[in-house]
Amino acid sequence: MWQQIKDFFTFSRKDLNGIFVMLFLLMLLLLSRIFLPQLASNHQPDFSEFDRMVLAFEKAQRVALEAKEEAEKAKTPEFTRPDREIAEIKLNPFAFDPNEMNEEAWLRLGLNARQVRNIQNFINSGGRFRVKEDFRRIYTISDEEFEILQPYINIAEVATPPAIAAKDDEDAEKPAPTKNSEPGHRQLIIDINTADSTDLLRVRGIGPVFARRIIRYRDVLGGFHSAGQLLEVFGLDSTRFEQISGSFAFDRASLKLIDVNSAGINDLTTHPYIDFYLAKSIVDERVKKGRLVSDADLYGIPLMHDALHQKLIPYFKFDQE
Repeated sequence: MWQQIKDFFTFSRKDLNGIFVMLFLLMLLLLSRIFLPQLASNHQPDFSEFDRMVLAFEKAQRVALEAKEEAEKAKTPEFTRPDREIAEIKLNPFAFDPNEMNEEAWLRLGLNARQVRNIQNFINSGGRFRVKEDFRRIYTISDEEFEILQPYINIAEVATPPAIAAKDDEDAEKPAPTKNSEPGHRQLIIDINTADSTDLLRVRGIGPVFARRIIRYRDVLGGFHSAGQLLEVFGLDSTRFEQISGSFAFDRASLKLIDVNSAGINDLTTHPYIDFYLAKSIVDERVKKGRLVSDADLYGIPLMHDALHQKLIPYFKFDQE
């Protein structure tokens, strides 16, 4: 019996190796069940600091984005703003004498290149600003821009040379036609949109200076459609207007028309009544509606106030496809 028990507990080398491996695995399993929970609880990574960094980064991104949007809004005017607000954004007023300004100074004031070119052309042709209201007569300067700049205009008083004064006043030497001055004569009526300088000189109250100014402004405007537009000619005041307005006919068939359904922003801004912002608004309205079919479609444009609408509509055509 002892031999049987001995034989039972006798193992070959292969059996012993298997027993040792099994014991090792059992020991490893036991140790893992004892120490692994403790290791896991002690070395669990702390993500709270990382979470705080992520939140701080996201907040910084939002603040930067909001600051960028505010900066863009400040630089780019909204086209739904009134003209006055647009002019305030555009201009950088400072005290100035329009007779002493150069091109660089005008640009620094906030005027665009087209406005500067018109002012320089006026000065180079011998024109001079004698009172603040003369600056308003530059047709590319809007009423809102003039109102903002008017307090900053300081015009030095300069004696006008006799030769220049005589030239500027040569038109005034011609008296207005009256019923009493020419009894029995019919009043001369001239189509202002087809008249040349010779025709204009036949009108009492118009000399060479104003004949040139009227023709020059007519070419820029695309023709006159009403007598009131003569007051936009530089230097032509209400007194002279009363003298000459009755001598003209205004044939709208001679107007140079703009096709609002094909004209781009650059095409529209060639007209003195249309600045960049109004041109952009017209194009935006056309894109929104697909096509502008009549002048009624322009009433929805915020920058198109009633007075401007009445002045501009005669120059627009709405060609159908």
